Amino acid sequence: MAAALPGQAAVINLSSSASSVAVGQSFNVDFRISGLSGAADDSLSGFDLTVMFDSRVLQLTGFSFADANGVNQLDLAEAASFGFLGDAKASGSLIDVFGLSGNSATVLDAAQTDAFRFLSLNFKALAPSAGAFINLDKFDPEILFVNSGAGGLPINFGSDGVQIAIGQNTQVPEPGTLLLLLAALPALLLARRRGAAALALSAGLAATLPASAQQPAPAQASKDASAPAAKAGDAISGQILEIKGQRAQIRMNNGSVQWVSLDTPVSNLLVGAKISGKLVQGGDTLRLTNISISN
Repeated sequence: MAAALPGQAAVINLSSSASSVAVGQSFNVDFRISGLSGAADDSLSGFDLTVMFDSRVLQLTGFSFADANGVNQLDLAEAASFGFLGDAKASGSLIDVFGLSGNSATVLDAAQTDAFRFLSLNFKALAPSAGAFINLDKFDPEILFVNSGAGGLPINFGSDGVQIAIGQNTQVPEPGTLLLLLAALPALLLARRRGAAALALSAGLAATLPASAQQPAPAQASKDASAPAAKAGDAISGQILEIKGQRAQIRMNNGSVQWVSLDTPVSNLLVGAKISGKLVQGGDTLRLTNISISN
């Protein structure tokens, strides 16, 4: 392998096997690393990630740590190796994934390729969506990439997520079913008109939101060091200070400030709004469920 350049960082990219699928179909999301070299401690020996996905329309059905050739680049042939450890578990809209090589640094640096797929997640489409998301949580405080010397591997992110369009199943209906659909067409048209009116009303309400809910909140005071941090099982309430992806920084009513993962996506327009819910453990992070937001 080529020698590493000083200060060079490996690059992580996500890609999907399909840009659009129908309900009931499956697809893969691949996680690739590139920019490694034969230099000492410049190989991937472990990782710990949180992946966010739209659990309303997607289901995790499987995973693999093999590359495109069926080889796990963190589980290379070595007599003294204790083997590879890895798993991927979904909880709500989060997937906790980890992998740990049992190979020595000598074998990893000499035999691991410069670029390879280190993880592939398989999903099944459950319901229609214009753009179901799957994202690597870059802002997870416990995200980890380990080099062959058991230190932190410098990482840059190329593409950290994908979106998949999910369409209705296009099977031709039976004649009897087709007659029922034609009979219900007037009601469907009425429902569509009512839906359009509801969207217009929603847009009008959004325009009347107070300035605090439409603009990012000003810099907040530092965390109250004497306030205890919230934990799994706690019912919490507070104010949204910042939103990054599907994570939010919340100032709790007791003065503490914490980052939590959100069970459902929240718009950046709601920075400054009040939020409440219940915290549950979601892999390495706390996840806020039963979310309620008010101004």
